[in-house]
Amino acid sequence: MKKLVASLFTLSGLMLLPGSVDFATSAEGLKAVERIYSVSPPAPAKQTLEEAAAKSVGCNDCHTKTDQPTMHANPGVVLGCTDCHGGSANVRWIGPDDRDTQRNNRKYAEVRDAAHVLPKYPSAWHHPSSANPERTYALLNKEANEFIRFVNPGDYRAADAACGACHARTIEDAKRSLMATATMFWGGAAYNNGLLPFKNYILGESYTREGVAAILEGAKTTAEQRDKHELVERIYPLPRWENLPPADIFRAFERGGRNITNLFPETGIPNSLGQIQRLEEPGRPDFKQSNRGPGTGGRIAVPVLNIHKTRLNDPLMWFMGTNDNPGDFRSSGCTSCHVVYANDRDPRHSGPYAQFGHDGKSQTLDPTIPKDRSGHPLAHSFTRSIPTSQCMICHMHQPNMFINSFLGYTMWDYESDAPHMWPEEQQFPTPEKIRQVLDRNPEGAAPRGKWGDLEFLKTVSELNPKLKDTQFADYHGHGWNFRAIHKRDREGNLLDADGNIIANDDPQKWKKTVQMSSIHVDVGMHCVDCHFAQDSHGNGYLHGSVAAAVEIDCKDCHGTTAAVANLRTSGPAAPKSGTNLGLIRNPDGKPRFEWRGNTLIQRSAVTAGLEWEVSQVKDTVTPGNAHYNAKAARAKTMAKDSKKQNFGPDIPWEMLAHNDDKMECYTCHTPWTTSCGGCHLPIEANAKTERHRYEGGETRNFATYNPQVLREDIFMLGWRGASEGGKMAPVRSSSALVLSSTNSNRERIYIQQPPIAASGYSSQAMNPHYPHTERKTETKTCSDCHLAKEGDNNAIIAQTLGFGTQFINFNGLNAWVGTEKGVAAIEVTEWDEPQAVIGSYLHRYAYPKWYADHLSRDRELQRASALSGGLAGCVQLRGEYVFSAEGKRGMRVLDAASIANKGISQKLISAPFSPLGHNTQVRTTNATCVALATTQPVHPPRNEGDRMRKANLEQPFLPIYNFAVITDSVEGLVLVDINTLADGEFRNNFLRRFLTWNPSGKLTGARHLTIAGNLAYVVTDRSVVITDLSTPSLPKIVSEIAFDSPRAVALQFRYLFVTTARGFEVVDITAPSRPRKLPDATVPLNGAGGFTVARTYAYVANGREGLAIIDVKKPQAARLFRKWGADGNLVDSRDVMIASTNASLFAYVADGKGGLKVMQLTSPSSQPNFYGFSPEPRPELIAHKATRSAALSLSRPLERDRAVDESGGQVAVFGRRGSRPFNLQEMQRMYLSQDGEPWYVEDNPAVQQARRNQR
Repeated sequence: MKKLVASLFTLSGLMLLPGSVDFATSAEGLKAVERIYSVSPPAPAKQTLEEAAAKSVGCNDCHTKTDQPTMHANPGVVLGCTDCHGGSANVRWIGPDDRDTQRNNRKYAEVRDAAHVLPKYPSAWHHPSSANPERTYALLNKEANEFIRFVNPGDYRAADAACGACHARTIEDAKRSLMATATMFWGGAAYNNGLLPFKNYILGESYTREGVAAILEGAKTTAEQRDKHELVERIYPLPRWENLPPADIFRAFERGGRNITNLFPETGIPNSLGQIQRLEEPGRPDFKQSNRGPGTGGRIAVPVLNIHKTRLNDPLMWFMGTNDNPGDFRSSGCTSCHVVYANDRDPRHSGPYAQFGHDGKSQTLDPTIPKDRSGHPLAHSFTRSIPTSQCMICHMHQPNMFINSFLGYTMWDYESDAPHMWPEEQQFPTPEKIRQVLDRNPEGAAPRGKWGDLEFLKTVSELNPKLKDTQFADYHGHGWNFRAIHKRDREGNLLDADGNIIANDDPQKWKKTVQMSSIHVDVGMHCVDCHFAQDSHGNGYLHGSVAAAVEIDCKDCHGTTAAVANLRTSGPAAPKSGTNLGLIRNPDGKPRFEWRGNTLIQRSAVTAGLEWEVSQVKDTVTPGNAHYNAKAARAKTMAKDSKKQNFGPDIPWEMLAHNDDKMECYTCHTPWTTSCGGCHLPIEANAKTERHRYEGGETRNFATYNPQVLREDIFMLGWRGASEGGKMAPVRSSSALVLSSTNSNRERIYIQQPPIAASGYSSQAMNPHYPHTERKTETKTCSDCHLAKEGDNNAIIAQTLGFGTQFINFNGLNAWVGTEKGVAAIEVTEWDEPQAVIGSYLHRYAYPKWYADHLSRDRELQRASALSGGLAGCVQLRGEYVFSAEGKRGMRVLDAASIANKGISQKLISAPFSPLGHNTQVRTTNATCVALATTQPVHPPRNEGDRMRKANLEQPFLPIYNFAVITDSVEGLVLVDINTLADGEFRNNFLRRFLTWNPSGKLTGARHLTIAGNLAYVVTDRSVVITDLSTPSLPKIVSEIAFDSPRAVALQFRYLFVTTARGFEVVDITAPSRPRKLPDATVPLNGAGGFTVARTYAYVANGREGLAIIDVKKPQAARLFRKWGADGNLVDSRDVMIASTNASLFAYVADGKGGLKVMQLTSPSSQPNFYGFSPEPRPELIAHKATRSAALSLSRPLERDRAVDESGGQVAVFGRRGSRPFNLQEMQRMYLSQDGEPWYVEDNPAVQQARRNQR
């Protein structure tokens, strides 16, 4: 028998105390009413009609009509009202039938209350209202079980009694499903953010019938089974954040605090308060978070606090929906899915239920249920005809698989159609309004936006005819807005079904274009048409991964190139022989699937009378078949031989390049994948809010949830873990947190800091992902993954392989500028949400008053901090440290932890105390530049030992990630081990040289470098020296490329770009040992200096001529796109950095004596194609700031889409066990033949066939 164990246990030495805080302490001041409840017996499996009628007789006096008296359409189910709900059927009402006139009748109320089960917390339920209250969360854990059963017999706390006689196995399975436990989210969040080292996740949500937190055990399994199928033996409750040690290595969490005491009473410690040394020093307050050890004071795990209190993807099945926003109406437990609510007016999403609106209002026959109040189900009826809109209540956020993409939507970015979504006058909401809005919608921007008003939110989709940038969905889970994805080319042009460009000013453009929903949605399918009983209820095992828990696979319905579908499930969680889909019956009794001759028909489970043909892969690749598709046939039957590229039905299965044993079907059939370019969770100590789960209760600290860059143009590939099929699959950026904290004195004690994963990788997490966007026409093509014959997809392949493209990177609050006399941090965004770049398009609409003030100051930025030092030729921010190469001072690592702390006088410092206790300066003769292998915080020492290799199946780091690499014009290369800065222990912060290397003076004159995996590309005064650092103690020169006074270097996949005295030059480095200069690709420039390559454009600082924008879509034919001097405002450009904020692209220019200049490169107003992979830049100068001395260099931003480096070294954590990016050999097979030569593809199968015939 599976066990459900009430938990009082120790995890990693931490005591978890569930159920210890009374709900009456909540902010609402709710008080429990003492009641004595009678116990209702479990509902019987069988009884006579007379017995059932006796249990409904009194109920029928008031509820004279209802939809399905037993909730079941099957007349064979014989139940009375009190079998399910409890209460008393013997209490009778003898009076008028009109219920509406009796609502205020005292006698009627007495009879009603005598018959019903009454709540322990009546005010929380708005008794006697029948509507689901808004945001109940942990109320269900405090409420009497008898009342929970009364209002919702399907709740997991009550379902055993109400439904267990017939459905016991299903209930037990459902309690263990991921939709109940959230193990995939909690476990992933714990591992990706460094909290727990278990990639076989151990955290999950479960409760006893009394609402007490529970340890949950799955079906009995062997260690081998658990390893093979990604099964979890048991899951434990989420620890309380108040006493969980932090995993973050932010300076605020280091030891040494004086003034912040424990959150709990100090027992047995005399004189614990009032000590004179606890007075704050002016300008240097104590911001360390505890005067004791980890897990005390504020030295706690912030991500766990967020899970407890911020609505990230909850509530899941143990709780009711929040019943407040359109798209958030549902009950809990079994009823969450099987009882439909009105959530979405779009028929594609809701099917026949769309006609009933999106306000959660009822259509029931029951006269006692008001039809004008939200929070009621459509009918008193269970159904298996569950629309996608019911699933979308939960599955609309990253940790819950983000199924918006199935419908053709993604999260809105605050910019598209901003004039319609932001008030004309800037809003300054009161604390009361902020709290009111954030309770319903955790976005920090919502209190300022129009959608913070619920009535406006309900009408957002009605704006669609007026909109020019996007179209909005009609569902609004979490109170959010979701924008439609439409067919576009790589430049962002809107396309029609035939691929023709639609003019941006065409008033019919939304009717002409194609919304990129799944082809399944287009034919009328809903989630339940693919995901059947096991996928919905689970199978009794505890899974930690979504993909490993799925029973269905594409071939089960569509077959393979070799055979038509056998209608047997074969996914990772399928039973050994598969489930026979041919046996499934729809609610009307007809078979779900039926063969009609050679045609497979599927009938809709939601829309009566709707059916469609299920295409068979074998038909599409068989010449002469009516369904033959040349494009599909070539892709599916292509041979592995990259030279001949033969394809056809005669290619043996084992020789197929893309057979579905190795590759997920949707790898090619995915036109787009949602990618989260980060989210910001800023903790505010001066916010007192409820915990959402376990015992509830109110405590200080709350974080809003703020999505940053949300795009659909990123496509990456990697490997699923073995338990998920072990196949090649699309990869998405799935969780890229940055954290901030403002203490009770409103001091920002850390800002925009990424955690580090338990494996030491960056927490900018990646995952193999099924986007649910499969289509037939708008699929991936050959050149999305392989080298195009036209040579125009270098940036595309860099993205596909996971190298990143420098396009969606995160700059943050400050631009970090290296100057002639030190380092400056210049504030370039607002702190409030949304954190718009000052002077930008978003700034104009989100903050119209502040934008006007900015214009009145001639666009000058107002806030900056600086630290004097040497000539900072290169600077790099990583975490809370700034690495600066400062000439004769060598390299300094500056402490930037307090850069936004208003209580700190000197915000940027060289050390928090004397060099005797902290020395991060490495003296060299003349340090000219410093580079890190990644701008993402990592810590390789975490990635060691058997737990990482054997249990978690992690790959080791490349050794280069332990080091900072310094160029010195005299000494060559200097390597410094910097791991001490990421171990959370400040007492060992001493940096020393690891290696000094200048073989035969080859690196004399070194002035710049970039690192790409094991290779460092070092610029000297006469050449670029490619250096192999795979063994850092034994570097080797790979090759040397002569140039005329080279200045800077950057890499994108197969091409190296170099600025020189001649201008902008290009080198083919497909084989780094045999680099090949491309003289025809040289773009002459007079003052070329630092630059950034972002997708298909290189942005070059070009001295007195300002910014030179080079088109490198075809690197071998690079050309000048335009020069731009900002009407003479760019006077001395030395370096440029590119980053995205929300939907727009920005350039930050170190303009020498002109200081810092900020340019918006794309925006909805300047470039309507801003959603393209690489739209044409249209620069606008939006802000500037003078620096004390000439601005020379800029820190590169946080990489947001770099999963792996060019040597196959993993950078970002992959959250599912066994999943990973490609290694070097796997990457090279995508574009190199066995003899090391590049091979190319044609997207048009007819062209390729013609070339083959010519050969």
